[in-house]
Amino acid sequence: MRLIIALTLFSCCFACSPQPAEEAAEVTTNPEEDQAAVHQLIQDIFDNIWSGTDTSYVGRYHTEDFVLLEHGEVWTNDTIRNYQLRKAANAQPDAPARKNSFSFFRTEQNGDEIWTAYHNYGHWVNAAQDTVSAYEWLESVVAVRTDNGWKLRMMHSTRVGR
Repeated sequence: MRLIIALTLFSCCFACSPQPAEEAAEVTTNPEEDQAAVHQLIQDIFDNIWSGTDTSYVGRYHTEDFVLLEHGEVWTNDTIRNYQLRKAANAQPDAPARKNSFSFFRTEQNGDEIWTAYHNYGHWVNAAQDTVSAYEWLESVVAVRTDNGWKLRMMHSTRVGR
């Protein structure tokens, strides 16, 4: 009988004692997939923002506090939208189209943040797909994982040559 009472008291004490809090589920990521997603994000940004004029892509691809350091100037999302609107207003139907390619040479990930450095090659082609001009930039970006996927928080761009 004493054994039953002791076991009952022990069980009650154990049941009433504070239990350790459940640990938050750790987000597991695949660094190769994350880095590929950020590289694709950069391609999409140049194809849709810098080659296009649809201002909705700015909010889709950049954080609200995004900043671009562009050849000694500080650009925000509003600066970029205004640039796109001016470009759309001055668009010529036969203007050369911008094509973008990249050579990524360093990418580092720290949890939900990735920075990468790359060469950006822009060339403009006419209707016959002949290159009429070309430029190169050395750039770096910081991307962060958001609830809506990867977005750029910061970019730094320097023209190479010319």
